[in-house]
Parts: sequence; C-alpha cells; structure tokens
Amino acid sequence: MAAAFGARECALHRPRLALASLVVDAHTALGGVAGYSHRAGKDQPAQLHLRSIPADPPAEFPFGLRILVSGSGPSLPVVPWIALLDEDVTTTATDGLYLVYLFTSRMDAVYLSMNQGATQHLRAAEADGRKGRAAEVAAIDEIAVETALLRQLMDKLRLAHTLGSIELGATRFVPRAYEAGSIAAVKYSMSNLPENAALAADLAEFAALYSRCVELKDELAANRRVRTSARSLQPRQAQPAVIPEFKPKDAADYVANVPTSAERRGRNHEALIKEFGDAVRATGRTAFTNVHPRDLVVVDRPLEWLVEAKTVGLNAEPAVRDAIGQLFTYRHFCYREVGRLDPRLLALFNAPIGEGFENLLATLDIDFVCRDGGTWRGSADALALLA
Repeated sequence: MAAAFGARECALHRPRLALASLVVDAHTALGGVAGYSHRAGKDQPAQLHLRSIPADPPAEFPFGLRILVSGSGPSLPVVPWIALLDEDVTTTATDGLYLVYLFTSRMDAVYLSMNQGATQHLRAAEADGRKGRAAEVAAIDEIAVETALLRQLMDKLRLAHTLGSIELGATRFVPRAYEAGSIAAVKYSMSNLPENAALAADLAEFAALYSRCVELKDELAANRRVRTSARSLQPRQAQPAVIPEFKPKDAADYVANVPTSAERRGRNHEALIKEFGDAVRATGRTAFTNVHPRDLVVVDRPLEWLVEAKTVGLNAEPAVRDAIGQLFTYRHFCYREVGRLDPRLLALFNAPIGEGFENLLATLDIDFVCRDGGTWRGSADALALLA
C-alpha cells in the first residue's frame, strides 16, 4: 500500500544560494556601490556578479531551465536581466518565450516577467519593407498585439494577481520591446523585497505559466493568428518520431518496440530524473536510468521502486494521468509478464500536483514525489528514499 500522503517535505541535497539572496545580491552589485553601467564594460563588478549566477544557481530555479544573463553577447544592455530558458523552446533571449528577471534602469525594482523575444518581430517588420525606427515601431506594435492576445487566452484566475504591463524606465528598442512583450509579471520593490518563500512560489507559478504560454502560442501560430513562433528559429529539440501501428504480443515484443511509441522527452524531463536519481544515490541507494523503457528504477532492498517522471504545466491532470498509465503498463510488461515481483510505484513531478491528485494516486497505491520550490514534497515512503 502507498503510505499516507501527508504534507511532508525534505530539503534538496545540495546547498545553494537562496533566490531572495540572489536578487538582493544582484541588486547590490548592479545598483549599489559598484554601480552598473552599460558603458563600463564586462569587467565591472556588477557584470562579473551577473556572470557568476549560472555557475551557482538558486535551488528554487525550475528543473531543466538554462540560465542566461545579460552581457553574454557583444555588448551590455541598458537594462540588465537574468533569463531562464527552456532549451526545447528557445536558446536565446532574442527569440521565443522565456522567463526573465528585469531590473529597472533606476535599479529600484525588479520584475519577474513571462516575456517574449523581439528579433522575430523585427525581422518580420523588415521583411515588410520597413527600416530603422519604422521597423522597430512596427515590431513593438506587433509584440503588444500578441501579448494582449495571449493574456486574453490565458486563464484569468491565473493572471489575476499579475501585472499586464511593466515600466523599465528606458527608451531604447530592447527595453521597450521587453515592456511590450511582458505577458504576465510581478514587481518587487528593492526596498521591500518579499521573503524567499514568496519569491520561490511566484517563480514556480511562472514556470507553469511558461508551459501554458508556449502551448497557446504554438496553437496561434499553427492557426496563423500570429506570424511569429513561441520558439527560437533553431530550438534544440528532437523531432517527434513517426508512430506506426503498435500492438505488442508479449513482454519481449513490447520492450523491443516501445521506442516507436515513446513520447518526446525534453530537457526538463531529463533534468528531473537526474536530480532525483542523484538525490537517491546520495543516500547510498542504487538508482538506474539504463532500464529501458522505464525512466528510473531505485533499489532499496528488499524493495524495487519503479519511477515515472512527468513535467507539470498549469493543469496537472495530463501529467498525472500519463504517469498512472505508464506505471501500470510498465509494471505489467516489465514485471508481471516476466514473473518478477511487483515493484513499488512512484510518480515523480517537477512541480506540485494538488491535493486532489495526491489523493487519487494514494487510492491507486502509487507514491509520489514532486519538487516544491527548494524542497521535495511527497508521500512518506517515497520521501524516505531521500533520507
């Protein structure tokens, strides 16, 4: 039986700078004694601080998102930023959708924004025959229209406490494009920064908003309601496989042919498996990922745990439903049909799934673990694997 699903948590196994500390430290470096200037060069203390962030990111940063900081290109921007990119969507802050912390030009506040790059829009305006300032104005107008459309299509309850516009206090094209491209945002005053838990909760919610925004813009682009993509022009993503008829006769046939029906796995999915597997191994237990078609198997003698990982968007139902189906399928083909003892079943998620789905898993004798900010949350027996 799955253990009782109480609100238990355990800390992640690697100490990192807290999210609040990162924002405060970034602000201090950018606007304090050191002072940030886009003219001062990449060796100024403020820029050196920004460049150090990807090497030691906060624990609260969502799984699988690449950190990119301003100044990675040939010049420094007027408005500094810290972006979080899903590389299955975009590899750059100039194209596609991404999350970003944007500091105001006065350094008195920072926004967390669900934003979109401007380069595709600028290229489209130039393709229409516009040049220079006229192309920039047309690009910003188009970005603003797409932003309004995406906000309209989003669940209003999800956006109720977010800002529909931001003000960075800079007049150049890129800062104005950030302002036009902000689909949802929250503003933090540097004189009254929230506690770390509140910052982490906002970031977790925006990570879910990110997934939903990508889905919506993909739909809009497919229906030609917008002419730019949610994605960079050359995103790092695998092409979906052609799925032929798949009707396995037995366990051997299933294992031999399951690649033809396998889902495309993104970097968030793989990062989630690695993070959990590393946390389990740190306790002295054994965790295997080379157990095709299963995501992960944990050996906690005399038990074996069958782990299926899923990434959660705004609606947790598809992830939970898929996890249930695959756990039961793998148990049947990889254990029962070949005469092996049943494993314990564990659903692994990159974000909270809600009490209702936790209870659903409990009724099916499926344990769960999800990442909740900087902690693991889950059923008691599952969290014992990390102890």
